Amino acid sequence: MSQRTTGSRNGLSGCLLPVFLLAASFPLCADNAQPILFGVFPYLPPARLEQLFAPVAADLSEAIGRPVLLRTRPTYLRFRKELENETYDLVFVQPFDYVESAAPHGYHLISRWSQLLAALFVTRTDSRVTTMNGLRNEVIAAPPIRAAVSLLGRQTLLDYQLIPGKNVRLTYQNSHAACLRQVLIHKATACITADSPLKLFEALSGVDFRVLASSRLIPGPAFAVHTRVAKNIRSKIQKRTTGWAKTARGRSLLDSIKVSGFINSADKDYDSVRRILEQSQETTE
Repeated sequence: MSQRTTGSRNGLSGCLLPVFLLAASFPLCADNAQPILFGVFPYLPPARLEQLFAPVAADLSEAIGRPVLLRTRPTYLRFRKELENETYDLVFVQPFDYVESAAPHGYHLISRWSQLLAALFVTRTDSRVTTMNGLRNEVIAAPPIRAAVSLLGRQTLLDYQLIPGKNVRLTYQNSHAACLRQVLIHKATACITADSPLKLFEALSGVDFRVLASSRLIPGPAFAVHTRVAKNIRSKIQKRTTGWAKTARGRSLLDSIKVSGFINSADKDYDSVRRILEQSQETTE
């Protein structure tokens, strides 16, 4: 496994403020402890992730007494590459990327969403489509092809005998927000998304959506820390994230990202995700 060096890596030499994505309010000086690089998977556009997760990074920085620098990438593919390169010290990652890219490259789970994750099929409330069967021969938007809900959504379509490329057309977008926007502008009849980004989009746009169906449930996105991070730092991050629901300040953070809370987690919690991947590979072989 690669090791992140100190000093000049990522330009963190001398003394400067971490202005990239406004990750924390600590000055980065040469004599400070090595900053923690915090990677967030790009389920929303980078500017929106900045708004939501800069306060999270600042809160974690306070908890561990070290600068926490927020990072993301513009696409799921590039974010996965950073996981495989072990770029980040701390990550907030979707289930399938954890199993396929983070876990094999030295990242250990510390906490995950307290609620389970499902792919939701949503339409405009004024849509003539009110059931999944109504999506036959329609266009359905989805987040990137490797997004957790896209993988769950494809299986759900098959459960309804809706076969991508045959009697339904899937169009993959850059993010959940872009997916939902396709429905708003009538470019797609439905969008495959998840509860948290759906609530964020509804709050921002002032538009409500109708949920047609949901997929099977799996463990949701999680925080994971690379093994190179000291155990006491890992412990502090775990305690902080699982404790947010117990304080007014923490609940405010959770409300901003539309999550009810985080609970302690371990690798075995994601065995159900591994089984889905195995079934998917068997289906395509």
